[in-house]
Amino acid sequence: MKIKSIILVFIVPIFCFGNCRNEEEQRQSLIIRNNSDKEIIIINSFRSVVQDTSCFIQNMTKMEYQDFIYYRMIPPHSNKNFERARWGESMISHPNGTLYIGVFYRTDIDEMSCEEFEQAFPLKKEWKVTVADMEEDNWTLVYP
Repeated sequence: MKIKSIILVFIVPIFCFGNCRNEEEQRQSLIIRNNSDKEIIIINSFRSVVQDTSCFIQNMTKMEYQDFIYYRMIPPHSNKNFERARWGESMISHPNGTLYIGVFYRTDIDEMSCEEFEQAFPLKKEWKVTVADMEEDNWTLVYP
């Protein structure tokens, strides 16, 4: 009997902490799902992406470009967790505010010159979301 009690003391917390951690991760997620056949780049702003965005890669070093792609690119038919701590928590602290999230194709960013990009401004989609919108959609946005 004593051995069973000792085993339970060690095993129960493992299940509880594992489950609690998973719930915490879910609460901290801001997922963007890319259902397209293209690699997409996500840009966020608290003003319109159109007002806030110009040529992305102008004056970027190779390392900065790699970081930009790593943090902002979503491969085709996949999801990316942008961790609510980065974007959503700012929204939560300003519940009447709006977050703008823009989608661009990676090929446009890679292949267009800055002048071509600014002239064509190839924004594929812009979400304008509030905390209520994100909570309603379980902190998940889907492109297209």
